[in-house]
Amino acid sequence: MKSFLLKFGLITAITVSLFNGKASAETNTTWTSKCGDASKVKSPSLQQINCLLTYAAINADIPPEVVKTVAWRESGWKQSKLSSDGGIGIMQITNQPRYDQKRLKTDIAYNIQAGVEILNEKYSWKQTDGTYTLPRIKDANRHTIENWYFPIMAYNGIKRVNSPIIKTQGTNYGKINTAAYQEIVLNLLEMQSYLRDEDGPNILAKFPFTTSDFDYSPDSDEDIVFKVPLYTINEGLHESPYFMKKGDLAYVTVDKVKLRPDSSTLKKELGTLNKYTTLTIYDEFKFDIGNDHNQFVWFKVKSPDGKIGFIPSAYLNPMVTGVANGAFYNKDVKIHVNEGVATLNGTRINNDYLISKVGSYTLVVKSKVANTTTIKFMIDKTKPTTPTMSTVSDQSTTVTGTAEAGSTVKLYINGKFQKSTTAASNKSYKFTVSKQKSGSTVSVTATDKAGNVSATKSLKVLDKTPPALPVVNKVTSKSKTVTGSAEKNASVKVYRGSTLIGQSSVNSSGKFSVSIKVQKANTYLKVYVIDKSGNKSVRTIKVVK
Repeated sequence: MKSFLLKFGLITAITVSLFNGKASAETNTTWTSKCGDASKVKSPSLQQINCLLTYAAINADIPPEVVKTVAWRESGWKQSKLSSDGGIGIMQITNQPRYDQKRLKTDIAYNIQAGVEILNEKYSWKQTDGTYTLPRIKDANRHTIENWYFPIMAYNGIKRVNSPIIKTQGTNYGKINTAAYQEIVLNLLEMQSYLRDEDGPNILAKFPFTTSDFDYSPDSDEDIVFKVPLYTINEGLHESPYFMKKGDLAYVTVDKVKLRPDSSTLKKELGTLNKYTTLTIYDEFKFDIGNDHNQFVWFKVKSPDGKIGFIPSAYLNPMVTGVANGAFYNKDVKIHVNEGVATLNGTRINNDYLISKVGSYTLVVKSKVANTTTIKFMIDKTKPTTPTMSTVSDQSTTVTGTAEAGSTVKLYINGKFQKSTTAASNKSYKFTVSKQKSGSTVSVTATDKAGNVSATKSLKVLDKTPPALPVVNKVTSKSKTVTGSAEKNASVKVYRGSTLIGQSSVNSSGKFSVSIKVQKANTYLKVYVIDKSGNKSVRTIKVVK
């Protein structure tokens, strides 16, 4: 990664807001564990590396095709690679002192995580006014591969060498800069993830670039200034199939795709599938059984005639994007139907249809090969009612209350998330906690299935801890004061039986003096200390002669 620094104000804002100046590439065991011990193997196989790159990308909500191809362009998937310009490891991390330089060399998962974080930063770059620094595609989401064109470019540097358009005067002026880093990466992506022939037609959609879209001097090393913040590309965008889950629907993108009995090409096929055949995703994708350089994965699918087998992700597209079966949404939903005729609640819709109204919906898609698919979902924009919470004291070891049944209740202490639980059918919830200091803030929110979040319910932790017993000096039958030490700023009351005979306060040094009338010898007095929260402690003393 030839990482060129941006102008000071932007890079500072990114570093502070995302990382607070600290390395954050601690690997998430949730994704590394899916690859067994691959991250600990000195020389992992190609498919083990494929696994690590794939799940690191999914964990970061980035199309795996993008991460895998960037890694291939940077190092050929070689963790041992050290470049003359300082690039380290599989992702060629360069000029990044926030990361542990030794681990970047020795820990492939750590190196991948660092590269994924850096790539993710590029997607999220914003100016001081909150607008995105890099151009985007209108209505495209994070799973749209083409929408990563400029983040891929920025991973290498937003310098003139990576200008999408050639602006140097000559016969190539105004043409696509095929030598730009992002163009090379996306060309590789088409060949490795979509299995395009090297000389075959492009698969990914192209941006409608013009020379006026970019401002830079051909002789300068200044960053490129992007003049067009949003591009409109109406057709041909590709959503990564890796985010499909069991039960989702996909269709075959080319003719005569072989349905295999396992995730390899080693055994005879079960049959062939024609273009537009609708398939049901039967299980999570698998990696190639062999150790080939294949970067795609294998999806286990069910065909219309009931056959169950595997086909490469290279030949699959999600049939419907923007909505999933059985899902709940708390915002407007835009449905894209990749092929076939679609109706929504019985009404014919076009391929890109926006739904804003709250309600229940049934989407029916009839594919070009006459397979029919039904997807049911709901839009719910109503926030749950604010949860209740029982009083919490510094003696409490539980936090209890009520919230919308089935909602996810999240617990925060002093603004920091602690844990979550699900509200029972009777609306009750319960958290086990350690004792908290009085004055701390305990808060809960409720999140419903659609993702709507309630208002926050907050309580201060009450002080229910009695003050320490007071130390009382000797009181005699001639004493006119009761003195001693106790909790600072507490109140002190002296009783004979049920009769109050004197009261005062403990000073800031922890001392007190209570004036009383002379008491007879052998009289018992009770000295109460009462803190500001009303908690009491009492010591009984005997008046001596």
